[in-house]
Amino acid sequence: MLDLAAGIEVRNYGLRKASDPQSLLESLKMILPLTMVAGALSFYVWVRGQVIQVGYQSQRLKAQEEELLQTRQQLVLEEQTLKDPKWLEAAARKNLGMAVVKPYQVIPAPLFENWDTSSSKTPGPGKPFELSEPEKPTALN
Repeated sequence: MLDLAAGIEVRNYGLRKASDPQSLLESLKMILPLTMVAGALSFYVWVRGQVIQVGYQSQRLKAQEEELLQTRQQLVLEEQTLKDPKWLEAAARKNLGMAVVKPYQVIPAPLFENWDTSSSKTPGPGKPFELSEPEKPTALN
């Protein structure tokens, strides 16, 4: 503000508006319900988003479960196919070049006569196993 008579500018630095408790209470009465409504709406939106997210996750898990069940069925079918003796014989003949053993191809197993029974813990023919006392542990010094 300018005082034209004195030619100087006057400022009102010392003036302060007194806070009115009544107007502050009225403002609080208006802002508090609006804040509560905004909080409730925000909470509703968050809960709705969580429900949608859980729904999507449930659908993904169901699709994954179906895929895993289908894979399991395929693996069971493959296992049964691989266990089939006819398939094994055909695969051995075709892929490995194997054939049925002929009587002249049989090699007899070695007899027990070649074993050295004097120092071996393995018994020879007609000799039972002998159990010895277990060694006792010694104390370490």
